[in-house]
Amino acid sequence: MQKIQELIVAELTAQKSRAFLWLPVLFSIGIAVYFALEAEPPLWLGASLSLFFIGFGLVLSRHREISIIRKTVFISVAAILICCLGFAAAQIRSHLIYTPMLLKKMSPVGVTGTIESIEPVEKGSRVILGHLDIERLDPEQTPRKIRLSIRKDEALKAGQRIKFLAGLNPASGPVAPAAFDFQRMAYFESIGAVGFAYTQPEILEASPQKFLSLKKLRQKLETKISAKTDDPQQSIIIALMTGQRGAVQDQDWDALRQSGLAHLLAISGLHVGMVAGVIFFFAWLLMACSSRLALHCPIKKYAAGFALFGAFLYTMMVGATIPTQRALIMTGLVMVAIMFDRSPFSLRLVAFAALVVLFFSPESLTSVSFQMSFAAVTALICFYEWVRPVWIRLHRKAGVTRRVVLYFAGVSLTTLIAGLATGLFALYHFQNYAVYGLLANMIAVPLMAFIVMPLIVLSYGLMPWGVEGLTLPIIEWAVGWILATAHYVAGLKGSVWLIPSFPHWIFIGMVLCLWTMMVWKGRIKYFLLLLFFILVGLATFYKQPDILVSSKVDLISLRDNQGQLWLFSGRKERYTAENWLRLNGQDSKDKRLWPREGSVADFPLICDPYGCRGQINGQKLAVAFQNKAWQEDCAWADILISQTPVNDKKCAAKTIIDYFDVWRSGAYALWLTPNKIKIQTVEGVRGKRLWTQTSANAKD
Repeated sequence: MQKIQELIVAELTAQKSRAFLWLPVLFSIGIAVYFALEAEPPLWLGASLSLFFIGFGLVLSRHREISIIRKTVFISVAAILICCLGFAAAQIRSHLIYTPMLLKKMSPVGVTGTIESIEPVEKGSRVILGHLDIERLDPEQTPRKIRLSIRKDEALKAGQRIKFLAGLNPASGPVAPAAFDFQRMAYFESIGAVGFAYTQPEILEASPQKFLSLKKLRQKLETKISAKTDDPQQSIIIALMTGQRGAVQDQDWDALRQSGLAHLLAISGLHVGMVAGVIFFFAWLLMACSSRLALHCPIKKYAAGFALFGAFLYTMMVGATIPTQRALIMTGLVMVAIMFDRSPFSLRLVAFAALVVLFFSPESLTSVSFQMSFAAVTALICFYEWVRPVWIRLHRKAGVTRRVVLYFAGVSLTTLIAGLATGLFALYHFQNYAVYGLLANMIAVPLMAFIVMPLIVLSYGLMPWGVEGLTLPIIEWAVGWILATAHYVAGLKGSVWLIPSFPHWIFIGMVLCLWTMMVWKGRIKYFLLLLFFILVGLATFYKQPDILVSSKVDLISLRDNQGQLWLFSGRKERYTAENWLRLNGQDSKDKRLWPREGSVADFPLICDPYGCRGQINGQKLAVAFQNKAWQEDCAWADILISQTPVNDKKCAAKTIIDYFDVWRSGAYALWLTPNKIKIQTVEGVRGKRLWTQTSANAKD
């Protein structure tokens, strides 16, 4: 016992220098607890718990007697306090950003609003409207913003006040229990409804407001870029220079994702860092050309200041989204570190940046971009700290040839480490991993770093003079090569590794294991490696739902003995169907449809125009399309799924899912065994929160 106690003390003592690195982790745990709750907690809860543990900690700190037990208690109280602060931050942020969510479909309805942003898409434009006046909605029920699709928008500009007839829908919830919650994301973007315009908008007020001048500038940039370039490169350049990605063609998006190059189009740390790097290098070079400045002024610090200012302007130009704000904070900390002669690459800097981001926007924790960007940066810093002595020796007295080899080795290693670090997040969120990402990035990243982004920075300066034609054709050529690389790599056999989804708790356990192994000093990390592989095994053997039912009962899926999904209705709810296939680790092109009559190989049910019947894992399943069918199936089935309302009192089936059930509870997932039926619903998993306002739970 004494040896175990000494070992624990030694392990904890070794972590003194790394204690700060655990602050964002503990803060994140508090945020995660808040978002995991099934009911909205009282507003006072987070603040009250924080004050309680602050007081408890102060009482403990007043005792002069110091013992191992007292130290352990004090550290535990401090850790719980940080968690409570994260919980309180998420709670306060959710209430501060509150926006009413549309409760039910409204179509047609008159809408008047001010265009806050307008983004071109393949067919028309996507606009965000604010300062809304919606017919049949009281002001307290009116969302702060809505997002709409408009087919023809030649005369529309940011800042105009418009009026038109629209169809509005509530933001959609998850397509399956524990799937991505678009409704929550929309809530934190203050978007309370989505829809489309029936009529061409009438412009009521043509003069843009002053605070929208940046958005007007983006439209001018789009016009200039469109005049000098052609698609598909044109839409990529517009995305890189204005942040508007709606016009990027679907086939290009798919190729970028499958080749591991989607990060080149997701405006975040890579682009802000490249812009800052370009400005830093050229500002330093230009000032170094002056002997007076070079000898008498800290030109490196001046260059860092210029780079920070340029990064800020770029962030504003591309829309200052949450990912770019995070990137700006990280880049700003790097440049400030240079100004104060500190190392710009350290885990402390990453931890501080994460704390700042999570404090101001706790919802970022659930964002894929936040998770992947900080995972990549953390892994790269840890790796290069480890190989730094060897890298310095190789660079010492290196000739041109060795420097070229080291550069490509550095790009390869950076891509490999970043790809491995973000791979877990890609597998969890998207159920796929780009196998040949290293090959694609070896070609595309140098083009982006040395041609595209430097010339984009130069193009911003040339456009006011009307001479952007000097740079845009070169950017177009380089982007063309990047797209060609993406399509080639995506077309290679086995370019994408698909896996089924796995539970959230396994993912969190894996992330904590990896983080601890990177920052922990001591022997515990080796035990965590074993735990990580145990979690991998649990994820591998996790059983997917046998049955999925959509929130409208228009789409139903069954999982056969080979693990493949069979879909009832391949036309309706296409978005939901694609997501179900992805969650099952199945290619969306490999779509298997229920037979209209009879049965087919591997499909467990027999169908006719009224419904389907069969046995799955020892349970009798009936799917009814009409009232006549469920009335006959009730006496036979263990599970009845009906597209029409069912009278429970007249039905003997053990489990009944009908139109009103999914209307109240959202999508269903069922796991079947001979002795048990396990059921999860969307509303049961996510509960009643500020962002889950629907017409169903509004009546409860």
